[in-house]
Amino acid sequence: MKISNYNLLLAISTLLSGVVIFASLWHQYQKVEQISRIHYQSRLLVQTIEHVFTMSQLWLTTQDLLFSGRQTYLAKGINEQSAQLRQTLMSVKGKLVNKDGNDLVLKLIVATEQNDVIVNLFSQISRRKNTYWQARIADSDQITTMYVSNLEQLSAQVMRDNHFWSEQAKRSKSNFTKLSFLVVSLYLGFILCTVSFFSKYIVKPIENITALALQRTSAGASVEFIQTRAATEIIDLSIAIQQFTQHITIEKQRAEQERCNVIRANDKANIIMDTIPCSVLLVDEQGLIKECNIETEKLLLRDKEHIIDKPVANFVPALATLDGQFDKDIALKNMEESLLAPGFENPHIEFTGRKIVIMGAINYLITLNDINERKHSQKALSSLNEQLIQAEKLASIGQLSAGIAHEINNPVGYIRSNLDVLNDYFKPLLAYIALTNVDLTKNSANKKAAQELYQREDLDFILEDIEPLIASTLEGAARVSKIITDLGNYAHIDEKLPEAIAIDELIEKSLTLVANELKYKVEISKDLAANVNVIGFPQKLLQVFINILVNASHAIETKGCICISSHVVEQEINVRFEDDGAGISQENLKNIFDPFFTTKPVGKGTGLGLHIVRSIIEDHHGRIEVSSKVGQGSKFDIFLPIHYDELAAKKLSVKQLIS
Repeated sequence: MKISNYNLLLAISTLLSGVVIFASLWHQYQKVEQISRIHYQSRLLVQTIEHVFTMSQLWLTTQDLLFSGRQTYLAKGINEQSAQLRQTLMSVKGKLVNKDGNDLVLKLIVATEQNDVIVNLFSQISRRKNTYWQARIADSDQITTMYVSNLEQLSAQVMRDNHFWSEQAKRSKSNFTKLSFLVVSLYLGFILCTVSFFSKYIVKPIENITALALQRTSAGASVEFIQTRAATEIIDLSIAIQQFTQHITIEKQRAEQERCNVIRANDKANIIMDTIPCSVLLVDEQGLIKECNIETEKLLLRDKEHIIDKPVANFVPALATLDGQFDKDIALKNMEESLLAPGFENPHIEFTGRKIVIMGAINYLITLNDINERKHSQKALSSLNEQLIQAEKLASIGQLSAGIAHEINNPVGYIRSNLDVLNDYFKPLLAYIALTNVDLTKNSANKKAAQELYQREDLDFILEDIEPLIASTLEGAARVSKIITDLGNYAHIDEKLPEAIAIDELIEKSLTLVANELKYKVEISKDLAANVNVIGFPQKLLQVFINILVNASHAIETKGCICISSHVVEQEINVRFEDDGAGISQENLKNIFDPFFTTKPVGKGTGLGLHIVRSIIEDHHGRIEVSSKVGQGSKFDIFLPIHYDELAAKKLSVKQLIS
């Protein structure tokens, strides 16, 4: 039978037994309640009769006073007492159920009325009529005697009734108590039998299954969970548990095999981690190191127990936010260069992070590479690059030296010529001054000689020509000075810290240095409208412009034009050099920035010019773009970031801005 049938049987039997118990107890309770109510009314009636006795005594005492002293004024009070007695007796009559009691009450009421008639006669009888007075007293005594006798009978009857109902109340309560005890005992017995029945066919089989499940068994031993004497569901449950246990046993064996495989895989993973030539850290979401390999111990110069459960930011400060928390975004960077915490002799590292999920928890696998050797190599390479740039600069100076010498020779030539002319002018001027220093009024011969010298040497022309001659000489000297200054600046090695550079002025300087290279075959067209500064190294950028201008000049065979422009384009300065020379073929265009690549004849170029140009531009966080067509010319666009906004807003020095 199913458990649902057991439950239905239990519910129906419990309901029926409850209904029977309730009905029997309710019937008995109603009976006890009725008897108790009658007993209560009987007790109230006894108290009323006792009250009637008290009133009757007072009523009789008042009559005795009237009869003995012939105090007729008491008649009115006796009448009032009689009225109260009749009223009380009428209430008693309404509570009595037997006829004898009602008859006695009627007699008592009639006796009070008859006595009232006699009492009222006393107020009309003269005291002289003594015989008549005594006869009325005798009538009253006879009435009151009958009244007292009837009242005593009524009281005795009420007391008997009260005693009877008291016994009935006690007996009914006792019967109710016994019935309640019996019914409750029967109900508890029924519940006990029902529980025993359920325990035998439901609870006991479940306990057997539980005990079998909790007992320890040897490996490979099977346990029989199937129950035969139980409810259908329990039997089905035991069969299901038996099948589930067999399935669990199979899965347990499989899980044990997988655990062994995981242990072996973990051992292999540990061996692999320890053989990886870089540091590997497993970090949780709070930034605590949970696992590391041997290379980590070597890099951090600590034993594993001093690394595990320590914040990774203690060793790599870049992995922490400003408030000291683990920076998950930075941890996911790829090939990010950073520094170890202060105190490490070789602090340069490169880290890469990946997010992984282990047993539902998010972790971060971070690899640290020691790049100190690479940094030393980069430093050496940077030094070599600086030397290479300087060598290329010296080579450019060598190429420009003949033109620069020619540029210097022209102003030096006319400066020398001007000085020779000034020397010729100087002699007649001295002679004239010597003559004019003498008092001409005293020596008319000297005056005449001075006038002849003035006209012969044409001193008017000399005096007019001296000022432009000197101006021309100063201009030539200024040109020589500017060429030498620009050449000195170009040959000068840049400072280690960048500085503010006016790009338009730097372009003008480059044109000055290559003027002789360009002036015989190139026409320069300028549109310099940037009017802003960039932060960088002026000598290096000057080398960029010179290299591009020289290359453009070499690309123009006879006559041509170079257009130079500078404009601000979205927080960048765009410097464009466009020529109409021979152009570059598409197959060579992709290689022009490669070191030692050149299309010039042997001895005409090193192949480092444009390579150095791109290196310098990239060092300034800029970029260079080139487009060219054979026979139409080439166009070089240089883009450099503008920093003047930050300088204007923060008023920082160059050194502060770089730091």
